[in-house]
Parts: sequence; C-alpha cells; structure tokens
Amino acid sequence: MGRHALLVATGEYEDVRLSRLRAPEQDVERLAAVLEDSDVGGFTTVEVLRDRADHEIRRAVEDLLAPREADDLVLLYFSCHGLTTAARRLYFAASNTVQDRPAGTAIPRSFLNEQLEDCRASGRILLLDCCFSGAFVEGFKAAGTSVLDDVGTGYVVMTASNAYEYAFEQDSLSLDAPVASLFTDVLIEGLAGGAADLDGDGWIDVDELFKYAQAEVRGRRPDQTPQFFAHGSSQPLRIARAGGPPGRRPRGTASYTSGQLLVARGFRAAAEPVCRTLGPMGRRAVVFVDRRPVELADASAIVAAFQPDDPRNWLGAGYVRDLVLQVRRDAGDGAASAVAVARGAIGGLVEAMRDGHNPVRLMRGVTAAAARADELITDASVPVKPADVRVVATAAAGGAEIGGLVAEVVGKAGSGAPILVEEGRGIRLEYEVRSGLRLASGYASSLFVTDAERDEAVLVDARVLLVTGRLPTGIRAVLHRHFGVAGYVFVVCEELPHDALTELLLPGVHKVLAAVTDSDELNRLHATVGGTILDADLLQTANPHSFGRATKVVATSRETLVYGGLPQGDTTAGSISGDTKAGLIRVPAADLPKVERAVRAVRSAAHEGVLRGGGVGLADLGARLASDATGTAEEIAGWQAFAAALAEPARRIAENAAVTVADLDPDLLDSAGVARTVVTAAAHTTSRFLLVH
Repeated sequence: MGRHALLVATGEYEDVRLSRLRAPEQDVERLAAVLEDSDVGGFTTVEVLRDRADHEIRRAVEDLLAPREADDLVLLYFSCHGLTTAARRLYFAASNTVQDRPAGTAIPRSFLNEQLEDCRASGRILLLDCCFSGAFVEGFKAAGTSVLDDVGTGYVVMTASNAYEYAFEQDSLSLDAPVASLFTDVLIEGLAGGAADLDGDGWIDVDELFKYAQAEVRGRRPDQTPQFFAHGSSQPLRIARAGGPPGRRPRGTASYTSGQLLVARGFRAAAEPVCRTLGPMGRRAVVFVDRRPVELADASAIVAAFQPDDPRNWLGAGYVRDLVLQVRRDAGDGAASAVAVARGAIGGLVEAMRDGHNPVRLMRGVTAAAARADELITDASVPVKPADVRVVATAAAGGAEIGGLVAEVVGKAGSGAPILVEEGRGIRLEYEVRSGLRLASGYASSLFVTDAERDEAVLVDARVLLVTGRLPTGIRAVLHRHFGVAGYVFVVCEELPHDALTELLLPGVHKVLAAVTDSDELNRLHATVGGTILDADLLQTANPHSFGRATKVVATSRETLVYGGLPQGDTTAGSISGDTKAGLIRVPAADLPKVERAVRAVRSAAHEGVLRGGGVGLADLGARLASDATGTAEEIAGWQAFAAALAEPARRIAENAAVTVADLDPDLLDSAGVARTVVTAAAHTTSRFLLVH
C-alpha cells in the first residue's frame, strides 16, 4: 500500500486584484514535513507545488491520481484563493489566474472532483484551505454522525469554511511576516502533536482530525465553519500515527520543515555504513556503486562511493560527505565519530522540533553547548606519555602494525617533529629520519596549491631561497637566471608584497611555493636546508650555492613541513640535532590513509593531550555537559540534544564489538585535539541542519 500526497500552495499572483497570501508558503512546508515524518504521516511520496500556473497544477493532479492502485491512499491539499462565480461555480486560483476569467486560468472544482472520482485508490482525501471552499461539496450529501464514525475507503473532503465564508489567516503584528492559516495550523497541530487522536488508540483518522479541527477553529474564530463530506466511506481512514497510550500529554505544534526531514532522512541513510566502521572491531560496509556491491572500511571511501537508492536521500548524504571531508582535513582521524555525534544530535533535535521548539533557538543551545564542550575537553585532557604514543596511533590506524611503526618513528624523530607520509613503491612499511622542521605558517596564497582535495602545495627535490626582510620585485628574473623554466623552488621571506607575489604566481616560470615567516624560523630553516640568507641587495648577486635544498616540502594553509635538508649521503638520525629532525614514512597505497590518520592523531595528542578512548571520553564529556546546560527552555533543549549525542560513538563502538559500553577497553586513548574537532564539526553540521527551511 502506498501513501501519496500533493500539496498545492499559491500565495503570489500575477493579477494584482488577487491579494498576496502570506500563509500558503509556510503552511505547505509544515504540512509536508508532518506527512513525510515516518513517525507521524509516513507518506511514501509528498510533492509540493508553490505558485504554479494552472496547467502545471492540472498535470500534477493527474500525475498523482492516475497511476494509483486499489490499496493506495492519496491526499490532495490546496491553499490558495477560492473564487466563485455568479452561478456558484468554484475555482481555485493559480499564480496566473485572472480574477474575472477563472474558467480559462484557474482550477475548476469540477476538474478536481472528476479526477478524484476516477482515481482507483481506495482512500482519497481532499483538504481545501480556501475561501468559499465549502462550495466544493454543494450537491454532495453531508456526512452524518454515523458516517463520520465509519470513515474509511472512499472519497473524503474537508474544507476550511462553508460555501459563503472566508478562510482566515491568523493575525500578525507585521503584514510582511509569514503567518499560518488557522485551518491548516490546527490540522498540523492535531497531526504532529497527536492531539487529534481523540480515542487514544495511537492513530488519527479523518473523523478524529475533522472533529478536532472543527472544535479548535470554531473556538478561535466563530465566524469560520470547517465542513466535512464523504463519498462511499467504510472503514476508518487513518491519516497519521499519534503514538502513546490514552491520556498521554499531546506534543506542541511541530516546528520542523519538510526540508529538515529530507536532510535527516538522507543523513541517517548515509551515516549508517560509516558508523558501522567505528572502533577496533568496526565492520566493513557494503556500498553499491553502479549497482555493484563494494566492500569498504574507511569513512572517506564510503561517503565518496555512497549512492542513495532513494533520490530524496541525496541532500542528507551530502551533509555526511561534507562532514567527513571537514574532519579529515582538520584532524585526520575522528570522521566516523563526528558522523555518529551529528546523527544523534539531528535525531534529538527533530524530537525537540516535534514538541514545537523553534529551530533557531535550538541552534543557539547547540552552539553554546559546543563552546562549553571545548572548555571541558581542555579540563579533562592529560599530557601524552611516551608509552601512550603507540596506543593513540594504533587506535587511529585501526591496526597494531601501523601503530607500532608510527610510535617508532616518533620515538626517533621526537614527538613534535614533522612526519611526512607518502606512497611507497613496495609492499612494506618503511621509514627514514633526516633533518627537517615545521614552520608555523602555511603557503602565502591558495594559488600555490597542487592538491586541492587535501589543501596542500607539494614540492619534491626543491631548491630553497631564504630572504630576510621584504622580497623585492624582479624575483622572477632571478629564478629564471638560475633555473630556467624547470625545477622546484621554495621561497621563504619575512615580507611578501603583492607585486612580488604576483610575479611568483605567473605561469610558465617554475613550480614555486612561497611562505612568510619570522627571523627566528628563517634562521632555523637555514640551519636545516643550508644555503645563504639573502637581503634585497644580495639577491641580485645570488649564485647556485646561495640556495638551500629540501627533499620534500608540504604546505597547507596553516603550516609548512620541510624534510630532508641534509646532503643526500647523510641520512642517519644520529648526526641531526634534536630540534631539527623529521620523519618520512613510505607505505603501500592501501595503507596510506591509515598511516596519515595515525600520524596526525599522535601529533594532535602531543599538542593537546589525550582523553579516554573508545568514545568513552566523549560520553563522559556529554554527561558533564548535560549538567551545565543554561539558557531559555528551547536553548536548553538544543544543548541537551547535543550533549546526549556525544554518547553515540561509544554506543556504536560497543555495538560493533558486541559488548556493552562498560566492557570497552579502558586502556584505549584518543587525542583531545581530535575530540575537539569532532565536537566542533558535528555542531557545525547540526546547526546547518537547523537552518534548513
């Protein structure tokens, strides 16, 4: 059995004699969200038409009703101007309707009636939120009490007013503010909050919904009388689930939109295979690519390959993809944990919006909670010990072999030393330690980037030009004189004016990378790569010996790693001073992402300390965070939803390992810096979701 709906909302009209309606745009979004919600309406498809011409609306109505089967349920909703002629014919205004020529430019009542009568679906519901909408059923037999108590298969019409009344928009202090139609607002209130489940059986049928709507509308506006008519009704036609036992507290009017539900739906679909990879016992996910199953165990690979079966899930899947890429770019490790946190937060916030909480106020609570969580991470973290390096690296890489190798390299190069990872030619894990250092500044312009996906500018076997003070113009001629049009050159100076930068960026010279640093780092770099530190005058007399050398230079927007400044024959770590060591790890292509995650996690732990791993540290943080909630009731609801979501990584790790959270390995450790990135990125994604309309 399929449940299908078409919602038509027209608030803007080409004919200036038809006044603009403020309610339809808001009405249709909120009603669509309620119908699509799997816990409320559970409709298979919900199509929304906003401000369309009459021929487009006719085609959409036919497309909704014509292909239906006997066991289907269809719902058709109109929110627009209702127009009547002197002969009492009723028309529904489209965006191109001419007020005094409705027969050729509007949707006639007869068209809708014929389409609904011809439709094969056993359940057909027509909701009309229009002035004079009661005129639709003139000539129908009004449903008596006996019919209302037994409404089911058949053709049901529910109207906002009778044949002679206006349907009112609710009052607003601002004429430009979007306001809800009273009739539709009451319908949404009854459906989303469960208040229309008058008999408490957990379901809302058309009889209950009308009785609830009629009582509420008449109570608020005695001059508006909703109408109900039925054709060929039998068993109760259930519109929505209400849930809960009789006497439960009804929810408030839901505040979410259909767009938010689409994001939440797609996010869940794409997040599930990512969350299955969490933890030491994380499983491999099977993702279908071009209808072929592919086995994957890495979050980045999963989101790159994931193709939703349902096109409605593409938007939410894009949120997961963006979140994974952000965490991988900022921290290397923690992408799957961030997805688990964001998924839990979005689920909790949908529940909060079902209770009527405003999404913007919820977002303020999420933002405040994330800021407080950042402070709690600083308080909870402890310095990393040498023995902890292997534990952190193993957890990030998901394997003891890689964890052990990274720990060995860190032990020889130092915890703060730069470590580069590149694809090797063999099948073994190999490393070497040479001279090198990390500059606290990155590339001078994003136009130097050679790998946009990784946000990196990379030079191999580069000459290094060191300039004190301001880099003068004419640098292009200097480089051309020494290197022609070939070679890699890394230019480091204390000041880089726009004219000189422009020269370096000109195409067809060499592969150049430029960075700006201070005099202390310039001197450290000189000790590492050799050459001579030149000023503007000496630059013109530079010779080949004036340039230093580096085996590899990797720059991002935040930092620059320089590796291998010593002569090629000297590769022993023992001859390198303690503060200028760097490591290079060569790995098979399949292990490259794992080693990179391990290296970045260890570096983050060295700078920011560690927390208990296995997601337990985040769960403990969430418990502390929940007790610190402050703000208005709605802000606290957002805060609590985010705090509760921090327990999701531990829950999924335990589930993947078939143990309880209490049984997770207490010796596992996570980088506090990675945890900070997880919290920040998940909060950003959650806030993005809340701002969807």
